[in-house]
Amino acid sequence: MDLKEKKISSEEIYKGKIIDVYKDKVLCPNGHESYREYVTHCKASCVMAMLPNGKFILEKQYRYPYDEVIYEFPAGKCDGNEDPLNTAKRELEEETGYVANKLVYLGEIYPSCAYTNEIIYCYFASELEKGKQHLDENEAVEVYEYSLEELNNLVKIGEIKDAKTLTCLVFLNAKGLLNK
Repeated sequence: MDLKEKKISSEEIYKGKIIDVYKDKVLCPNGHESYREYVTHCKASCVMAMLPNGKFILEKQYRYPYDEVIYEFPAGKCDGNEDPLNTAKRELEEETGYVANKLVYLGEIYPSCAYTNEIIYCYFASELEKGKQHLDENEAVEVYEYSLEELNNLVKIGEIKDAKTLTCLVFLNAKGLLNK
């Protein structure tokens, strides 16, 4: 069975700085027409960074859509056609002040495939050296160090809710990076 929908028409509803919103008319596999509303978003990178002491860098950052301070690994959007690996390096240093001498690609995620085309590229960083934090204007981030056991406990008690952070923890376990 062909599950793919075919675009009949597309209407741009909103054009923003980092997102655009569209309403498309589609032909469904069953022959009926329907509408799909979705957000286009630039690609981004997330970095699960392990310090020489074996602890991981975790940030707390206020996220306006949830009106909540969220635990998450350092992350940010790619600038233009920036390579996601370079984004990961840049965001780690900007947000935490650490420079990674080793980055390993973990995988990519579709954080909310029902309504956005955003892709986040996930990396594991190690062999870190302390540099200087230089946050973007209007960016407020608190940086913490947690052991893997403490991170897993934060997941168990529902404190870590961020999809990219949760997925990085799954990637780390699935790829056995700490067992090598």
